[in-house]
Amino acid sequence: MGVHFVVPYYLDPRYLLELIESVLKQTRDDWLLTILDDQYPGTAARDRIAELADPRIEYVRNERNLGATANVCQCLTRGRLDYIVVMGADDAIEPNYVEVVEEAFARHPDAIMVHPGVTVVDDGSDPTDTLADQIKRFARRSAWQHTELDAQTAVRSLMRGNWLYVPSIAFRNDAVSRATALHDEFGSIGDLAWVVDMLLEGGTLAIDKTPAFRYRRRQGSHSSSGAKNVLRFDEEHRYYTATAARLQERGWTKAATAARWHVLSRLHATQSALGALAARDAVLARALMGRALRWS
Repeated sequence: MGVHFVVPYYLDPRYLLELIESVLKQTRDDWLLTILDDQYPGTAARDRIAELADPRIEYVRNERNLGATANVCQCLTRGRLDYIVVMGADDAIEPNYVEVVEEAFARHPDAIMVHPGVTVVDDGSDPTDTLADQIKRFARRSAWQHTELDAQTAVRSLMRGNWLYVPSIAFRNDAVSRATALHDEFGSIGDLAWVVDMLLEGGTLAIDKTPAFRYRRRQGSHSSSGAKNVLRFDEEHRYYTATAARLQERGWTKAATAARWHVLSRLHATQSALGALAARDAVLARALMGRALRWS
């Protein structure tokens, strides 16, 4: 048993220090924490970890800067306990996190991942409710009526709309090797890609609505800035098209259809196009609407 938190780190250390403190407050002690520093300037993180001198907390600094996607890939290989969580370095957990996910795994022996309840917070760690988070709630409304989803049902739901907060998810460590899709081609949607990879090999997705994770929605975050970039929607289109073919081969026809439509991704592109139009950037607006309407 035990949960290994592995954190790809390259941002303001004040957020990471909050993360570390939240892990230290767990109601259960069977956890490890590894910080994988991607050559962030300064020594604040290293110094704090040295000061704590807690044998459960490990600091590793990459020999060179790998970039966000490659550093996450490294994190996935670091798990040493039964369960692994690849958190964002600006996220945090509630004191009950380890307890919630371990008990969920115990209740659902076929589960390869547990998605706990998530509280979204802003730069100042106060609860927030952005349009993106409202859309996620809408997308998951059917799925979250259940405590466990079989692989086909989970993938079909996610192809309709990606409602995951992947940094909050605890994965069974022996299932992580199934994740082959996390690479530069799908950098902006890589987290969804490796969740689907794992589910395609079998097992279930367990859901526990108990709030246990704090996901930080920062204006300057990779996900927030990338959503405004046409390249993001190009990546998403390639991913959903390729995944639709995989699902059709598997015989998961409804999931394949949902992937081909990827409705919420198209709505997101439309919303971004309207934002560009409001900013009087007609060229960007046309490009984004082209992504929203593209089929081939």
